[in-house]
Amino acid sequence: MNVIKGSARGFTLIEVMVAMAIFGTAALAAVNAASSHLTSISQIQQKTFAQYVASNRLVELTLASQWPIEDNASGRMQMAEQDWQWQQQVVGTVTPDVVAVTVSVSKPNQDGEIIALTRYVRRPDSGAAGRDNNGVSL
Repeated sequence: MNVIKGSARGFTLIEVMVAMAIFGTAALAAVNAASSHLTSISQIQQKTFAQYVASNRLVELTLASQWPIEDNASGRMQMAEQDWQWQQQVVGTVTPDVVAVTVSVSKPNQDGEIIALTRYVRRPDSGAAGRDNNGVSL
């Protein structure tokens, strides 16, 4: 029978278990950090697409040249193969013929808005030949 002498080298069971616990904790922390990173990227992506939807709606309002702008209008739009719901709110300003239009965007069947974007829109001039929608001479 072979007997290991005191000069033999190696790790004890306790040393191996401590090393495994340290490695397991470090691996768990790395997985948790990666998961948090992926979640934040998804949230940023959702906010970006919601901002595109709100911007598109505000551009539609500007190009439509309709006055007065309908308050509390709502609708749906598709962006990046996802459905989005928007709602607009129109508030008068102290400047005549200028309103603040806020478009709030959310996902259908979910509470809470993802983003709200506001733009000031002025009444279109019917006889504004040589001017763009903002009254700037061309």
